[in-house]
Formats: sequence, structure tokens, C-alpha cells
Amino acid sequence: FNAYYEENVFQSALEVRRVHTCEIYFYVEDGTIEIIQTKQENSGIPQGVFLRRSRVAKAGSGAAVVTPGTAGSGGAASSVDLAATEYYSIDDLKIGNVVTIYSRLFHIVNCNESTREYVTREHGWTAEEVAARPFPRDMFAEANREKMRRESGKPGVDRKRKMHELKEVMESMLGKQTSTTDRGMFLECGQSALCFDVVWDDRERLYGDIQFFKLFYYLADDTIEILPVHKKNNGRDQFPKLLKRSKLPKCHHIGSNNVTDHNCYRAGTPPPASEYYTWDDLRIGTTITVFGRSMVLARCDLFTRQHYASKGIQLKCDMALEPEEEPVVFERQIPPYNGFGSEEDSLRSCTRGINPPPPKKDLAKMRDKQGVIMRFNAHLLNDKTQDHKRRFVIQYFMEDDTIAIREPPIRNSGVMGGNFLRRQHLKKTDGTRYGAGDMYVGNKVFFMSHQFVLLNADDYTYRLMENEEVTFPFSSLTLVRKKLREKEVPLRHYFVSEYRGDGTVDVDELKKCCQTIGLGLNEMQFITLWRRLDRRGKGRVSFKTIINLAAGENPMSAGVDD
Repeated sequence: FNAYYEENVFQSALEVRRVHTCEIYFYVEDGTIEIIQTKQENSGIPQGVFLRRSRVAKAGSGAAVVTPGTAGSGGAASSVDLAATEYYSIDDLKIGNVVTIYSRLFHIVNCNESTREYVTREHGWTAEEVAARPFPRDMFAEANREKMRRESGKPGVDRKRKMHELKEVMESMLGKQTSTTDRGMFLECGQSALCFDVVWDDRERLYGDIQFFKLFYYLADDTIEILPVHKKNNGRDQFPKLLKRSKLPKCHHIGSNNVTDHNCYRAGTPPPASEYYTWDDLRIGTTITVFGRSMVLARCDLFTRQHYASKGIQLKCDMALEPEEEPVVFERQIPPYNGFGSEEDSLRSCTRGINPPPPKKDLAKMRDKQGVIMRFNAHLLNDKTQDHKRRFVIQYFMEDDTIAIREPPIRNSGVMGGNFLRRQHLKKTDGTRYGAGDMYVGNKVFFMSHQFVLLNADDYTYRLMENEEVTFPFSSLTLVRKKLREKEVPLRHYFVSEYRGDGTVDVDELKKCCQTIGLGLNEMQFITLWRRLDRRGKGRVSFKTIINLAAGENPMSAGVDD
């Protein structure tokens, strides 16, 4: 049997009563009843089995009858007279009747054909008692069905919106026939997309900036998708898309004031197919309009170039994404040294914060060169007559490259000797520090606005410089011998033609010889040469020793004057 029951709906502006349709099954063999509530799509109500198969008592039947008990405790016991309970039979379910089942009024309106034949033949129901009656009109259910009819995409229904793509996919998977329009392009191109690098220069506006995007043109359906390119710490929100995948209108309509109307299609009808961008409109260097934003296509990938080449179109070379701007160079201005403390401490306080660590020292050099001091006699160069006789001792400490100057006292000179300059680091006129390589005889040094010339050094300093030829190149015997070897022939001719003596020369004569043949030795190199020739300190050396040294013989044997 077909039946329905109604229930009131409170606090709803859409409906006042709600109609629930049901199917009542009456089992003749045992008089049981089963009620199934008809399911309505998208109703939001749990539906299905309303009453399991069981015998249903009529309303008001089944009164309890109390009978005295015979329990041994002397009490009374009560029992229910089940024979007095009345149950619904098939004659109670005539069409048009209203039956009360668990406080709900079920209106019976129809039955199926086999039921109608059975009750007419076996129970003698009349035609009026089996005549079908209509269900009451449910306005909310009709409005809901109309809405779902629009959403389901049935042919001939203008839904005023595009069906969701996922819904189309699900319906096609369930067997619904889908349109084959543009399926050929999909089978040909698949998910292939042209990729361009797009630049939006918006600096003409207040707070405008240059932004970069990726434009994807899908060949299957001529749709365009624009994604922003995010950079670290650019201060912008991480929006995933500027334009979702859709057809992009050109929007080049000119208004009455000769101004481009970028809102030409928003409120009106959609533009025709020719007013959308296609792949043929996209070129490197072309400016496109994306809903009022003028963007320049700057670059493309290899697949895009191959696609255009297959169509007989050669794209331009890639453009620079960012404009070339001269980088701003910031130079740290170091204040001049004020004389307080060491210069390293002052630099640390300028560059290493409020609590700078102590300056780093070369501990290996301090360990190897500890106590190694080079001493030079120096003369002060100036125009004062009283300073011509003053001599100074310049001490160079190898362990930390510091310099100290002392002045030996000279009787009746009027100048008190002692410390002339305390031990410290000294700089050249170009700002670099004096090193060990700058300390050699004949060199002019400039210390604290005073210019000195190094006259000579002690024997310890000479031997130290000769043993470290890399640090002191002017004390290298190898370089001196190389120059002598180049002038060997002029040297022999000089001793044969120019010199008249006993076959030996002193320091002055050897110096004149070197100047005559153009040997080009400075003061330190000449001292190195003489120290090698006159190792015993006799003051004179023979021609043979000089010639042997120039000829390239063993310097140990050539340097000893027999």
C-alpha cells in the first residue's frame, strides 16, 4: 500500500508542513506489517526502514488486566491479558483510511495491482475502497526537484551557470553521454601548454612595482592560466593565481572618450569567439591586456618555440625580465685612526659591534720569529744642517712586523739620544703597512713625517736576509749571479782593458766596475755580492773569483778568496 504522513516544520521560511511518503507491506501469513519510507534525493533526512516487520497494535488496545497472585510471600502479582490486544488486519488498510501507528497518522492513498486483485477476491472490497487517491502537493519537494533538475544539467534547461568540471567527469564515469565537441583537439594536444614569462610593469602608479608571472596557454581548449612568480621576502601575499584557467577576452573596445573600456564584457553578453586571445596572438615582445593590466611577453620555453616553428613562425630572442639598473654600491667609511690604543682595536670597534673580540694574531709567526730583530743604521733626510750628523738605529721585529727607532747619543751635539719612536706598526704613504721586504740597505722609508735612508745593517741582519731569499729578494745571490752571467763578457773585457793593478779590486773599484759595464745592482745587491766574494773580510778580492762567480761555478768555491 502507498501511504503518507505529515509533520509540522517550525522555524523555516520555506515550508510549514513536510509530507513523508511510505510503502506499507502487510504479510497475510502472520499479520505482520513493515513500513518503508520512500527516499527523496538531497532531502537531508535519514530515510529507509521506518518499521521493521512486526504485528502492530491498534491505538488504545491492549489494556492490562490485574489478577490476584498466589505467591508464597503473600503478595499480589499482575499480568497483562494479551488476548484483549487488537492488531491491525488487512481490512484496516482500505484506501482512504487513516491508521495510527506509533502516534503517526498514515493516510493510505493507493495500492499495487496484485494487492487490489487479492483484496477484491478474498475480502470482498468494493471498487470505491480500492480506488486510488492523489498525494497532497508538497511545494518544498517540487522546488527542490526543480533546483536539482537545473543542477543536473538536463538538456533544454538553462542553468545560468557552468557545470563544475568534476561533476561532468563523475557523470561520464557513471555512463552519462557527454558532448564530443573539441574532443579532437584534446586527443591531439592533450595537456600540452605554451609557457611564457610575463612582466607587468606598474611603476607609473603610486606604489607600483614590477611583477613577474607565468602564462600557460592550453592548446586543447584555447584557455589561459596566469600564475604569479613569488620571490623570497618580496612582501607580497602568496596568492596562487592571478587568472584561473579560462578564455581571456581581448577587451579592446574603445569608449566614447577614446579610452579603452576594460569592463566592456563584465556586465553584458560574453564576447564572440574572435574576441578571445589565441596562440596566434601571443608573441615575444607583444603586450596583452589582462582585465586592465598591460603585460609584456618576455620569454618562452623550448616547447613553445618548437610549436611556433612547426607553424612556420620564428619567435624573437628572449627579453630581459628585469630592467638593467646600476647597482648601488655602499662603501664602509672607516674613520681615521685617532692615536688611542692600537689601530686593530679601533677597527674592531668600528666593524664588530659593541663588544668586539680581541684582534687575531699570527701565533705561528710569533712562535717562529720570536726574538728575531733586524737592525739598520739610518740617516734622517731633511734640509736642517744640525740633523746631518744625526744617526738612528731602526729595529724591525719580525714576530709582529713592528718598528722601533732609537737614536744613539752624540757628545756635544745638543741632541739628547734615546727612544725616537716607540715600537708600533707603521704605514706607507699608500696606506699599506711596512713589511720585512721593505727593509733593505739603500731604501728610503717615511716614518711619522720623517724620511730616513737605510745606510747599513749588522752582520746578523745580513745573514738573516741572505737565508730568506723569498722575503728579501735583493739579498738573493741567485739573482745577483744571473745578472753577472749576463755581463760576463763585458766583465772580462773591463778587467783586461781598463784595469791596471795587481789582479785584485776593493769595494770602490768593484762598484765602479759594476757601474761601467751597466750591471744594474742596487746598494743591497752590491753588498750581497761583496759579502759573497770577500767572505774572510780582507777588503780585496781577485779577478779570478769574480770571473768564476760570473761563469756559474759553485758559489761556495767561487766565493772564497784564496
